[in-house]
Amino acid sequence: MPGPLLTVNIAEATRKGFWAGPILTGGHAVAELGVVVALAFGLSELLASEKVFQVIGIAGGIALILMGAAMTYDIIRKKITFDPDQPGSGSGLLVGKGITASLSNPYWFVWWATIGSAFLSKSLVHGAIGPVIFYFGHIMSDLVWYGFVSFLISIGKKLLAGRPYYILISLCAVFLIYIGVKFIIDAL
Repeated sequence: MPGPLLTVNIAEATRKGFWAGPILTGGHAVAELGVVVALAFGLSELLASEKVFQVIGIAGGIALILMGAAMTYDIIRKKITFDPDQPGSGSGLLVGKGITASLSNPYWFVWWATIGSAFLSKSLVHGAIGPVIFYFGHIMSDLVWYGFVSFLISIGKKLLAGRPYYILISLCAVFLIYIGVKFIIDAL
C-alpha cells in the first residue's frame, strides 16, 4: 500500500541506497512491536474508538504535512543535492524516520486494530510462539518489500541524477502532504 513509509523509503534510497529499506523497516518494526505488545494487553478496543481515530488522524496528518513541507522547503532552498556516491542519512535517523512514518499513519493503527489483531488472535492457537512467529513473518514481508524497493532505486539512481531526482523528491513531498491532508479530512 503506498503510504508514508514507502514514500520515505523512496526518498531515502536515492541517497542511502539499498540499506535505506532495511533500516527504515527496523524503525517500522520497533513501532509494530509496540503495537503488538499493546494489542496483547487489550489496546484493540481503544484503537477502535472513533475519538482515538480522529486524534491519530489529525496528529498523523499534521506530521505528514510537516514532513512533506520540510522536503519541499529543502527542494526550494536547494538543500537537497543528488550525488549518487554521497552517503545518505545516518542509520539512527533512518530508524527514527521509520518509526515516525509508521506512527504518523492513522490507517496503520486501523489495520492493527482490525486485520492485524485478528491475525494476532488466530496466531494464539499455536500458544505463545504463535504471535512471535506472526510478528517476525510480518516484519520479514516488510523487509523484503522495502528492501526490494530501495534496491530498485539504488540500482537506478544514476538515472535519477539532475532533474529526474528533483521531480521524484517533489512527487514524494506532494504525496506526503496529500496523505496528511486526506488523513485530517478523514478524521474530521
